[in-house]
Amino acid sequence: MSVCCLTAGPLHRVAAILSLYRPFAWEIVCAVNGRFRRDELLCLANVADEVVPCEMGADFNPEHYRAWLYGRCRGDWVVTVDSDEVPSAFLLEALPRLAARRDVVTYLSTCRWLYPDRSRWLDEYPWEPSWKMVMARNDPATLHIRGGVHEGVMAVEPYRFVELPVYHLSCLILPVEARRRKVEFYDGLEGNQLLEDGRRLSQVFYLPEEHSEHPQALVPREDLELLDRVLSAEVGHDRVLERETASEAPGELLPGTVPYAEIAATWPEHPLGPGAYRARVELRRARTPRRELSPMLAGEVRPLMARVGNEGDEPWLRSGRNRIYLATRWFKSEGAGARRVPVGEGPRSAFASDVLPGDEVLQPVVAEAPAESGRYLLVVDLVEEGVRWFGCGVEAEVEVR
Repeated sequence: MSVCCLTAGPLHRVAAILSLYRPFAWEIVCAVNGRFRRDELLCLANVADEVVPCEMGADFNPEHYRAWLYGRCRGDWVVTVDSDEVPSAFLLEALPRLAARRDVVTYLSTCRWLYPDRSRWLDEYPWEPSWKMVMARNDPATLHIRGGVHEGVMAVEPYRFVELPVYHLSCLILPVEARRRKVEFYDGLEGNQLLEDGRRLSQVFYLPEEHSEHPQALVPREDLELLDRVLSAEVGHDRVLERETASEAPGELLPGTVPYAEIAATWPEHPLGPGAYRARVELRRARTPRRELSPMLAGEVRPLMARVGNEGDEPWLRSGRNRIYLATRWFKSEGAGARRVPVGEGPRSAFASDVLPGDEVLQPVVAEAPAESGRYLLVVDLVEEGVRWFGCGVEAEVEVR
């Protein structure tokens, strides 16, 4: 298995966390802020197989880096480690057993938030149960990565929840003002998440002194020993190059620092460029007249099959992960040479697999006839939801009875 970590420091604490995984990991890949000096990375040299400097700006969002970081991992499984999380003894012991299974592709485990000291954790909603994706099969067919707040790698079936805790350190190691700044940043991002009762997720999780109401649970002795190993790491001279430091007088980036533009291009939800909207759409015709498109009954819902070719420079991701769908639009013409009047749009059809540039696939799509009879124009086209139609679809005259 590969263990991967993305960090802005403190690097000695990160090295202590990664050292706990070292006996179980086939490789450890650690991506660090490219503004560190080379001598600062020495503490990672004995524990990580690859230390990769990358560009982190003032708008740094770790979820936008996940796909790029996973792409550097070569193991059959990837264990995701954050620089403020410590594994439990139960989790470390179970890793080989989890990796040996062939009927599961993702594992989610409990994340225990330590507060107010290292011996206690918040045993109440919403901190308990709080679930973290700890392990995913490194297979493009099953990896599902999203860039929203606190999203990252998503659960893909078949998956399992396991009671193998990870301990979260933020409320233990960060002063309250630092946590307030973290909340302010998360709340300013698009796609901010809310709890079921409407409260902001980040504000509640990072400010337990304002929201916690019940006694905490005790950390088991064997996990206290692991926490002590991490918390005793000498970080007094370590720099933490968080977002706030990006506006400081810029120093030189380490040689080989991966630019953010290259990283962002791997983020599944990155904005599409103008070259992405080229496609070829054809309807796969039926072999008998009774199965042809026209005529249709008013309000009829008819499944169609389209042959779609990706002639652009971006993939169309399965399950609508980058908001690209096959769909229908209906128009009615107001007399000869008159403009088309939109009548309605049909349901979206998400691609069942990723469609890479140059690929051609057969894709189902549903046509739902207008409620009133007449002659209409049906357009089967691609749409980037909330942005634009591709404008390269196939058109068909349809009589609705």
